[in-house]
Amino acid sequence: MPSAMEPEAVGAGDTPPVELPVDNTPPRPYVVFAQSVDIDIDFAEKRVHGRSDILIVPVADDDNPVTEVFIDARQCEIDVSQIRVSNCEVEASYQDPCDLAGTPENYRWSAPQWMIRKHRMEPLLHHRRKEVSAVNHDLKCCTPYNGSIRVKLPSVEEVLRKNRDSQKADQQALLLHPDGTVGGYRVSIPYQLKNVCDGLQFVGVDETDTRYPHVYTRHSIEPGTASAIFPCIDDPGSRNSWKVSITCPRTLGDAYHEPSTPQPQSSINGNRKRKLGEEEPRRRHISLTEEDKQLEMTVVCSGYLTGEVINKDDETKKTMTFEVERNKAAKHIGFAVGPFEHVDLWSEFRSEEDDVKLNRSVVKVHGYCLPGRADEVRNTCSTLVTAIDYLILTFGAYPFESYKVCFVDDMIEDTVPLCAFSLCSTRLLYPADMIDTEVEITRALVHSLACQWFGINIIPNTKADIWLVTGLAWFLTDHFMKALCGNNEFRFRMKTMSDKLVETDIRRPSLHDLGEVLYLGSFEVDFMNLKAPLVLFILDRRLSKSTSTTGISRIISRMVTKANTSAQATDDILGSDAFRRACEKTCNSRLEHFWNQWVLMSGCPRFVVHQRFNKKRLCVEMTISQKQDIAFIKPRQLDKDEFWRGVMEEDHAVILAEPQHSFTGPMTIRIHEADGTPYEHIVEIREDSAKSVKFEIPYNTKYKRLKRNRRQRERAVASNNARGDEEGQKTLYYLGDVMQQPDEMEEWDFRDWDEETEQKMDQESYEWIRMDADFEWICDMQTNLPAYMYASQLQQDRDVVAQQDSMLFLNRSFNKTGPHPLVSTILTRTLLDPRYYYGIRIMAAEELPRHAANEHVNWIGLRHLLRAFQHFFCHPGTYVPRPNDFSDKRQYLVQRAIPEAIARIRGEDGRCPKEARRFILEQLQNNDNRDNIYSDQQYICCLVKALATCQLVDEKKVKQQKTMSFSFGDGDEDEVMEEAADPEPEEFCKLAVEEIERYRRMDEYSPSYQNCFTTAALDAFCRLMKAKIIPTNHITFVQYLQDKTYDLVRIKACQCLVELGMLGRPSFMRFLFLLVSTDPSPFVRHHLFKALCHGLAGIAIGENEPEKQATELPAGDELIVEQNEDIMEERKRAKARKENLTAARAALKKETTDDENLQTAIWTAMNSPTISVAERINLLELCSILFEEDQSLLLSFKYPSYWTAERGEKGRHRCLVKFKRHYRTQPRKSYATQPLPPKPAEPKRTITLNLNRSMSISAKPATPSTTQAPPLPAASTPKPLDPIPTPKSATSTQKQTSTLKEKPAMPIVKLPKQPSTQEAKDKTVINKVKQPIITTASRGATPSGSQEKSKQEKSKPDKSKADGSHRDSISVQAPVRPTIEVPQAEPRAVTPKVNGNGNLAPAKLSRPLKRASTENDSPRPTKIVRLDTSNIPKKRLEKLAKRPKRRLLRTVKFTAWHKLRLRKERDGALQAGSIRATPKHHRPEDRPGKVGKSGLSSRRPSVAPSSPALRAVDSSQMRASPSGPSASQNTINTTPTSSTLSQHSSQPGSDGKPRKPLPAMRKPLPMGGSTSNPTPSRPQSQSQGYTSSGPASSPPPSKGAPTKFKIRLKPSASGSEKN
Repeated sequence: MPSAMEPEAVGAGDTPPVELPVDNTPPRPYVVFAQSVDIDIDFAEKRVHGRSDILIVPVADDDNPVTEVFIDARQCEIDVSQIRVSNCEVEASYQDPCDLAGTPENYRWSAPQWMIRKHRMEPLLHHRRKEVSAVNHDLKCCTPYNGSIRVKLPSVEEVLRKNRDSQKADQQALLLHPDGTVGGYRVSIPYQLKNVCDGLQFVGVDETDTRYPHVYTRHSIEPGTASAIFPCIDDPGSRNSWKVSITCPRTLGDAYHEPSTPQPQSSINGNRKRKLGEEEPRRRHISLTEEDKQLEMTVVCSGYLTGEVINKDDETKKTMTFEVERNKAAKHIGFAVGPFEHVDLWSEFRSEEDDVKLNRSVVKVHGYCLPGRADEVRNTCSTLVTAIDYLILTFGAYPFESYKVCFVDDMIEDTVPLCAFSLCSTRLLYPADMIDTEVEITRALVHSLACQWFGINIIPNTKADIWLVTGLAWFLTDHFMKALCGNNEFRFRMKTMSDKLVETDIRRPSLHDLGEVLYLGSFEVDFMNLKAPLVLFILDRRLSKSTSTTGISRIISRMVTKANTSAQATDDILGSDAFRRACEKTCNSRLEHFWNQWVLMSGCPRFVVHQRFNKKRLCVEMTISQKQDIAFIKPRQLDKDEFWRGVMEEDHAVILAEPQHSFTGPMTIRIHEADGTPYEHIVEIREDSAKSVKFEIPYNTKYKRLKRNRRQRERAVASNNARGDEEGQKTLYYLGDVMQQPDEMEEWDFRDWDEETEQKMDQESYEWIRMDADFEWICDMQTNLPAYMYASQLQQDRDVVAQQDSMLFLNRSFNKTGPHPLVSTILTRTLLDPRYYYGIRIMAAEELPRHAANEHVNWIGLRHLLRAFQHFFCHPGTYVPRPNDFSDKRQYLVQRAIPEAIARIRGEDGRCPKEARRFILEQLQNNDNRDNIYSDQQYICCLVKALATCQLVDEKKVKQQKTMSFSFGDGDEDEVMEEAADPEPEEFCKLAVEEIERYRRMDEYSPSYQNCFTTAALDAFCRLMKAKIIPTNHITFVQYLQDKTYDLVRIKACQCLVELGMLGRPSFMRFLFLLVSTDPSPFVRHHLFKALCHGLAGIAIGENEPEKQATELPAGDELIVEQNEDIMEERKRAKARKENLTAARAALKKETTDDENLQTAIWTAMNSPTISVAERINLLELCSILFEEDQSLLLSFKYPSYWTAERGEKGRHRCLVKFKRHYRTQPRKSYATQPLPPKPAEPKRTITLNLNRSMSISAKPATPSTTQAPPLPAASTPKPLDPIPTPKSATSTQKQTSTLKEKPAMPIVKLPKQPSTQEAKDKTVINKVKQPIITTASRGATPSGSQEKSKQEKSKPDKSKADGSHRDSISVQAPVRPTIEVPQAEPRAVTPKVNGNGNLAPAKLSRPLKRASTENDSPRPTKIVRLDTSNIPKKRLEKLAKRPKRRLLRTVKFTAWHKLRLRKERDGALQAGSIRATPKHHRPEDRPGKVGKSGLSSRRPSVAPSSPALRAVDSSQMRASPSGPSASQNTINTTPTSSTLSQHSSQPGSDGKPRKPLPAMRKPLPMGGSTSNPTPSRPQSQSQGYTSSGPASSPPPSKGAPTKFKIRLKPSASGSEKN
């Protein structure tokens, strides 16, 4: 198969490529002229039989004739011997590419082998291939997607000989010309589909599924799905005419061979005998009533119906034939078969006047649905007839004869547009009393209709032109929605979409590049649906402004007319360049800059405008700068909903455009001057290196003209309204002028502008400045205009976009101004004025909770919200709601928004006020909908959501309150403890849970619309459990995971369990993957996979991980300065996980890569026969981000078998022979095999275990260093050495030490078995070394190799028995004799070297001064053990090279002396105080007086001593007591670090008295090593029996514990302060 990509072998060290595989298959030199498909559907067996006849016309030259053709087919059973080409038998082959998605019988793989499986499935993956435009497809070539069917064409002579006796009509159909030439070949392919999961979806055919049985086709953006329905050329650019004949059961009873009682049983169907080899039909026991058995089966298909006949051989079947005359691609052909009810929409919703107006352009609109939902179809599709008539009159004739919509179950998408036909989900249907979702559902249905013009009839030329066709379809949709819902609805939606695009279009591909990556997922399609119509909208605005015409509407009308009337095939193909030329011709200007900025590049401009009025020159000086690069650089928090998109774009090498430095184009600036007249000025924003442009806009009103005060004008307008002036326009000039009377202002607690602000307003030369007044930019605009100008714009500008800009400014300015009563007044008046667009009123309600604070404004925002709701919807003077009346839909939407806004109010303690919570509960309890003609179910769901929201606590405010609270002394603490907890929140929580539970139970016996009560209740319980308001109870959600539960409820229950962290439980994780892979509904599987990705994203960003806090401060009069580098590093990593996708992926892989339960669950799900190819690919992508790649593969083969025959008993006329089967496990003869080439020798890695020093990792044998110690300095004050900087590799290695407790650092190393003669010697050596090991451990050194081994033997099973071929070698080095070294120069920092593992080796430290042994010269027993670590993983070796972090001394200047209480001596006399910074001990074993089992301090230092000689000195020191000056000098063998020096001077002696300072001649020796290597602790006997030889050493701080410096007052020995 030339077009299929063969998988390539991956080397052991190769990494998976980021670039997609490239398919260099050339285009095929033939085109498809026509195709006929015959399909027979068997519902009982879920099987499809059919035949596909494809008429292929070669277009190659005579020199290179076409000898074979390639046709696409997937998941088909094809007998290649039955394939015919023009009635001739030919040679053909078929290889199903979907077979590569399965698991071969001899493969033994798991989830870590995901890359091997991905290479195996490479023909099914998306390939980068040279694209052929749609213009070249029609006449030059075609590009099959896989070409899985390979058919050799017969010769011309054979075709003519085979069809010479055929009729003339058949010869013409086969393109056989009278001159003896063959114009084309008809390829006939019989096929079968069984249990197909990609192309068809069967619903209601299983025994457990009680829905009406029906089947429909599935579709996708990428090719490959159409070939899973019938063999075809699955190429979007290959278009031809179609004839589709579908045979199905005549009634629903016939589908399961259960005819109704009155109908006699057919002899053909009932008494037919099975043929030889035919399988016995499997009977599905579907319980059907007599009424259901008689339901007529209907076929809804693309094209128009040409005939319907009853099958002659089987009366229980019928055949319906459809034809598509216009050339259409295979992806646009679809059908649905089921007991559908027909709804005649065009006759019910079109008047006679409309028929006369449309004349010949009248289009019939048909609706199809399952039984019992016809009324919902009439209500949902009532606007479709109006929409199709409007689009015909505005943009051009409809390209087909009729339009059909069919509503089916389990669809992933809401709508799928096909040729003259749209498949729609039953989730879109809603009854007549539901008014909440009608606008959005109508927009979705109209968009599916608009795709018949652009998308089906007019197609894109290349993938880079998909955005244009998509944008034009949405442009037609929004044009009709503007006529249906009004201009305010249209502009408000465009502005909302524009603001959303500005926030999301960061690091996203451009529109030109977006068509190539649509296969990644629905998130790319959603982004194109968002940006493409907006770009065309601003283009239309600029064209309309420049030419004073209808903009691009006229261009669209010309294209539609040309595509409908022209005979050329290229007229229905649209390219971006052709559309751009048409726009340039219309506006008579170049659009090069516009195209480059908005189509070829990504991002949106962010303008910062500074304006100033120049009184001398009478002009407005304005500077416009662009700051979009700041938003590109600024780190953004990772969103869990966007995590999967980021992973897919990163893995598939999506081209992310760089931010544009500057956008150019015209901008309209409207200045409302002092006299109230608006003046428009058009400025051109040009490209500038400084990214800022300056303008001087002239001022038209004379500056000295007297200006009337704004308040005077408002009063004048109010008086004119009171007198009933005929100038009705003035009543609309000021919006929000309600509640103006003094008594009303006092009642509502409204505030007005103060005198100072009014004076500033009077001094202004203009009322406000409106930037981009004509809405020609998709941008973020920030100005330095004062707030009162935006208030004037909100109240005086009639444009809803200007009002929306004012509301957005009030939202942004809150962080600077905070809650303000005047802003609350303006927002409340906006909410109360019904003349505002309802979207602006909802924005005002959503902004008011931010001004409800008790600290400054006395809950004024809360009081205004409650008062507004009471004014509109409650009985006077109470909060008891009036009976619901939703006849005014705009007022109903405002009523829904106010309770949700009240629920978001929080006080200083982070809790919602009691009054607000009680108000929401009262609205839910007293809701009355008896007299309302509309349903209140969605309103109740909003109240349930608000009831849960009001109980949540704002954690940020709680932390701020804890931070700001201090306690000085015992009195304040007692007062805090005396405050009793308020029981009211708990009582309210019980009432709220009971009310929510009541509606949940109500949904069980009286189901709501789409079970919205249950969905809202589960969401509320999930939020309360996650916030720990109520105890977590997973059974509440698990009970809704049954198969018979409604899909939306099951999805919500699963989402709640994932949100509560159930992914961490293996049982639920296995169950979730089971649902994702076996649920029969693709809609459920799709959303469960999204919930799974949502939960994994939460793990990646560390959502549920508690933040590590410092140790609690002890009570007392101590000032503790805390420094913990581990906690700081952990916080840095946690922050990086929330902002950096790479860090989040690394953290996720660290959490899941060794989870065997997860590996088993996801690999089992991938082998499910239910999921489609696209779902398998998604699971493979999921494996790549969860597990480390394992390139090994285990194969298993069966032993060859052979038979033996034995002669049995011999009888008369018979001979008995016994056959027995055997398996051959040994070869019959020896074969000469060539030995494999030797593997390259790996560098031998060894671990040198010096039993007297710390462990080191190196590629070379470790030998003791001969570096000499520095010379003994003169008697002077010792100075702390500068700390040696730790290498980055060592630092990064130290960060992983926390994982050593969870995973063993090394596998178990077993000693090789020695001969019997050596056993005694080995035993003696081990006994000699045993005592030093115990001594070293008791001194607190780093665990030796034997200790590591003993720990691993306890925690890890022995693996050496399983692999006996690899043995570790152990060698013993000669012992090191302690000697006195010659003094050397000053120590210096050692440059870190790279060891054999490729990592930085720990820096070797200089040796301290050694002393002569007090005993004989016999060497101390020393043993160096070298272990062969070539079989130990490199990562485990790296974990052993961790070094503790340095402890730094921090000097704190303390000034709060008046708050400290001085301690007194025993005699009560006050002494001079001194402050000492000493480490605060956190563990009992860290105290200096703690003694271990061996008599030594159990405190362990961070690292071991730096040399074996040092340990020999220490051991001899413990054996011999110090005597004489030499002994006292020898005891001080190392110099403490700068931190330990302060510890020595601050630790008290054994008798509790302060220690005396060291004499000058007995100062500690400076240490030549790093200061990060502390001195081991001394035995307790030495510290307690301390003499004048020196102070006892205190233990250094333990690793991992936070370093705290405890500052306390202590009496001084000499009466002076000591530092």
